[in-house]
Amino acid sequence: MSIRTCCIFCNDPAESVALETEGDRYFPIPENEKNIPAIWAEHVLDIPVNPDGINILEGLCFDREGNLFICNTPQSRIWKLNPKTNELSVFVDLPDHMMPSAVKIHKDGRIFATMAGSDEGCLVAILSPKGELQEKIITGTGKMIDDMVFDDQGGFYFTDLAGTKADRSAGVFYVEPDYKTVHPVINDGMIATNGIVLDPSGRNLWVTEYGTALLHRFTLAEDRHTIEPAFSYTAYHFTGLEGPDSMHIDEDGNLYIAICGQARFMVFNANGFPIGQILLPGRKKGEMEKSTHLAIRPGTNEAYMCSADLKRNVCSIFRARVFAKAYRSYQFQ
Repeated sequence: MSIRTCCIFCNDPAESVALETEGDRYFPIPENEKNIPAIWAEHVLDIPVNPDGINILEGLCFDREGNLFICNTPQSRIWKLNPKTNELSVFVDLPDHMMPSAVKIHKDGRIFATMAGSDEGCLVAILSPKGELQEKIITGTGKMIDDMVFDDQGGFYFTDLAGTKADRSAGVFYVEPDYKTVHPVINDGMIATNGIVLDPSGRNLWVTEYGTALLHRFTLAEDRHTIEPAFSYTAYHFTGLEGPDSMHIDEDGNLYIAICGQARFMVFNANGFPIGQILLPGRKKGEMEKSTHLAIRPGTNEAYMCSADLKRNVCSIFRARVFAKAYRSYQFQ
């Protein structure tokens, strides 16, 4: 096995890490990505799991106080972590077998959690800052709501984790600030749309398509839900089983994309070019494969990541320094 040394992210070029390039029988770095600068994340803590069930972490989101929300999707639970003390507590155990897949916070403090499933189907649950269930919205659409992002008016876009090779039924949708009116941005033709962010301009919508391993950028028209075809692109095609999962953006417009099934996160600049990657401890042994989400702590360039190891039934949080500070999104306006 040969070893290649890659520079750490630009905030500390004096450091370097060793990146395996050959002989890794679990999650080898694809040939075209071997020379992308890489860093190994550090383990922060393990999240308690249900020993008799499936445990997968998702939906990382920081609040104004710097607390980190963490979803255990199959277990209907949202955790709350204080990164300064590593104090972990249960924020809410959701009723009706709700399966939280993402958390986003409104600027008024309300917590919006997408539910990829529940006894009532897929929906968005609105919680109080204390975790009390206040309202269920976007019910009965038939869409498998997976992730969402607010725009600067308080409306939001969501992805649809549905569809197959034989039935490309997934798309991307916009919900008006009344939380009743839904417009298709792309009505169908996609397979399992997943991660979604708006860039700092508010005009470009980035979407990962898990089912086809693609990264898309759609430029939005003035009505916020029509795309400009001449300025919309498929920016990247990922390699390996599973595919690109949730996504995060920093203040410079860099994208941080979880590669589920590879214990790895990739970083792209604002033009969609890969500029970095973050590797999780244990990946050389085939561990922590379910890398699903990253979020940058407000006011810092310190990113937190979640992943799960289904074979060992372990769920963990990791940390690494990244290219730029957190983007001040709608919740901080």
